[in-house]
Amino acid sequence: MHIVSNIRNIEKFLQAFPTLADPHLSEAAYAQKYSVNDVRARHHDLVIAKVVLIGATSTEDRDGHQRELVIDEWLIAPFVERESSLSHSSVLPKDGIPVGAVVDYICRGGGLGVSEDNPPEEGDPTKVQIMGILQYEDGRVTNAHDFALDLRTSNTLCPMIAVIGSKSDSGKTTACFDLIKSFHQNGNKVGVAKLAGTARRGELLKLTNYANQGLDMADAGLPTTYPPSGYGEESVSLATRHAVTAAECILQDLSIDNDVIVSEFGGDLLAASVPDILAEPARLNIVAFVMAVESATTAIGMEKKLHCISEHYKGIPKYVVGPVANLQANKQRVQRETACTGCYDLWNRSNQSASPKQIDISLADAQELAKKLLKHCCLSNNLSNNFLARNLSSM
Repeated sequence: MHIVSNIRNIEKFLQAFPTLADPHLSEAAYAQKYSVNDVRARHHDLVIAKVVLIGATSTEDRDGHQRELVIDEWLIAPFVERESSLSHSSVLPKDGIPVGAVVDYICRGGGLGVSEDNPPEEGDPTKVQIMGILQYEDGRVTNAHDFALDLRTSNTLCPMIAVIGSKSDSGKTTACFDLIKSFHQNGNKVGVAKLAGTARRGELLKLTNYANQGLDMADAGLPTTYPPSGYGEESVSLATRHAVTAAECILQDLSIDNDVIVSEFGGDLLAASVPDILAEPARLNIVAFVMAVESATTAIGMEKKLHCISEHYKGIPKYVVGPVANLQANKQRVQRETACTGCYDLWNRSNQSASPKQIDISLADAQELAKKLLKHCCLSNNLSNNFLARNLSSM
């Protein structure tokens, strides 16, 4: 039985359902136990499913390694909603999903749903059939929230660098990796968080190569921070409150053993509960934003959106990175049209097509951005320019 990676507290899960640890388990017989016809699964509920048609979506093992699903493979996964502009989305029916329904395997970290609209280049997702809805002995349906990690609490928060983007694949993860490596080389303990979007274990583990600790929303029991759109305003409000609380719990835990937190907010500023999480600045301790954008126009829009979320952010420095920063003309537009603190090219230094001059500018930009962010975090700068340039260029 493939227990998807977004069910994070596997020890607690197997304590609740110890039969699943039996290597001789009959998946079909086990599913039959939970195939009561009058029960329906909803947002974040856990179900037993079997792969019936291979499509474009894949899965990952519990160590975050991507792999393909196979026909007749059995799995346990949560239902999720997802509003993606570049990948597979999911909308769940208000009355839930019954045993026997054929649904879509939406996201690599493990999430099922109903995908009604996919980007043509992505292809249709893999199909699974719901064979059972996992329940406790008292009849309650299990939920991903039940298997969050036991996160610690702290009365103080580390300074946080918030990395946000204009869309998926705008360069947020690349920027995070650069910043984490720079802080690590400076001798700082770095906590990394992914505070919104659809969780994926492998992506988080990549970011922790140079971090002291990493957590994402699945660790707090949320495989996705997208609220259930068809369940009514009360359910949406409850889901967003869960996301805000989960983010606060993650930041408290990361603040105990680290000097600084680098947080990536998935997707953009329009969905996945990102506006709700950012709406309470006192819970976050953001000292600077790093905005990954693809054009000067989107930089203008992101700055305006941040100020709409909270006027507090007018006083927080914002640094622009991403494709927009690769050319001087674009940098000048951002600096002319926004109040952003600076525009930095983190990409050309590793671009084989870039000119020597562009590579030198990119290296200098990376050095300068790291220095400024260290200062915002009130951390000493222990890196010489040559050391930082040499190590950043080796990424």
